[in-house]
Amino acid sequence: MTTLILPKQKGIIVPQRIVLPWEIYGIRQAPQPTPVDVYHAAWETDLALAYDLDRYDNWGEFEHKFCDRIHTLDDAVQFANEAYATLDDPYTRFLGPKKAQQQADERQGTLTGIGVVFEAKADGDGNIVIGRVLEDGPAHNAGIKPGDALKKVGRFLVKNMPREKMIERITGEAGTKVKLTIVRDGEELNFEVTRGIINIPAVRPERVGENGKVLYLKFSTFMQDDTVDEMRQALEENSDAEAIVIGVRFNPGGQVLQCLRVLSLFIEEGVLVKIRQRIPYKGFQTTVYRLTKERLVVERTVEATGQTFSQEMPRDPYLAGTKPVVVLTDKWSASASEMLAGALKDNGRATLIGKTTYGKGIGQTPQPLLDGTVAIVTSLRYFSPNGHWAGDAHKEKIGIAPHIEVDLPE
Repeated sequence: MTTLILPKQKGIIVPQRIVLPWEIYGIRQAPQPTPVDVYHAAWETDLALAYDLDRYDNWGEFEHKFCDRIHTLDDAVQFANEAYATLDDPYTRFLGPKKAQQQADERQGTLTGIGVVFEAKADGDGNIVIGRVLEDGPAHNAGIKPGDALKKVGRFLVKNMPREKMIERITGEAGTKVKLTIVRDGEELNFEVTRGIINIPAVRPERVGENGKVLYLKFSTFMQDDTVDEMRQALEENSDAEAIVIGVRFNPGGQVLQCLRVLSLFIEEGVLVKIRQRIPYKGFQTTVYRLTKERLVVERTVEATGQTFSQEMPRDPYLAGTKPVVVLTDKWSASASEMLAGALKDNGRATLIGKTTYGKGIGQTPQPLLDGTVAIVTSLRYFSPNGHWAGDAHKEKIGIAPHIEVDLPE
């Protein structure tokens, strides 16, 4: 997922904030919202931020469609998502307070759970295969291994269970326990795992190749706020490496600003990305992010008027220098991963090896609303420096093609 989350500091363009209904009348403090108020805020925010307005011809019919059925906050979230679903955009959604907090925790790189990542596939019996077990996490310490297949959570079979429901049963407060039945080499094993706080590194450095001359940087996500700090530390501590490999396979993306700052470590000068984004309640603006040797320059043009605004901010240091760089991609490299790959490719700074990326050239703006809810709305498209659009990751999946195509072994 690509989200445009920019800090409020000098020199950075911050997306305009939605004016909430009571603010129109000069009321600063929100009245206690009703569930219907929450639903209306979700309905209005989507229309205000959406990039593809062609999808909204019938949006007006949903303004009051569910009002007589909304009695609780859960109702508001449910029916807002039912309205959102009619837009044929799987990336636009409405989060209740619990899921919104989980997303905030993800940005901090800390999650509560058992520390496993599930594969998309199940085994022949419908059990969900565990693809990765986080080192020193609760599951790892309990003896669970990659390749194990989860059969039951407590007394509930996971076969045919919606994945979201399975995750909900596994996760919980730190210190509580969950019983899992695992299938390993045809044998059923029972584990009792104590949930805990899991710190997830965004970047995992490793020295590889002959005499460890190559620095391999495995990116798990661009979502965390400390992504750039981890990358800088890895480059500084391995400054003697002669070449760099950046792995963004299976990387779902994350924050635009984190991606731009990472690119600053590898590119001395050049355009990084072009973003066309909806102005709330209005038309569109195009923003170009460009590096000079000293600054990150942000140039914004309002399409309706042609007005152009330029702002600058300090850039991160160009640490990679002239070292050769390779980027490993696959069909799951999405969003900010594609932004990174496209920028390095178009600037002639890296060789891409692997498979064509996922094809998500769109981004979402998270808009906090009432009672801890958050609307996630597709509000932008982004383009590589040469103007290539990776697609909408739905009906148009184009992606970023590698220089050298290589299959990922099973």
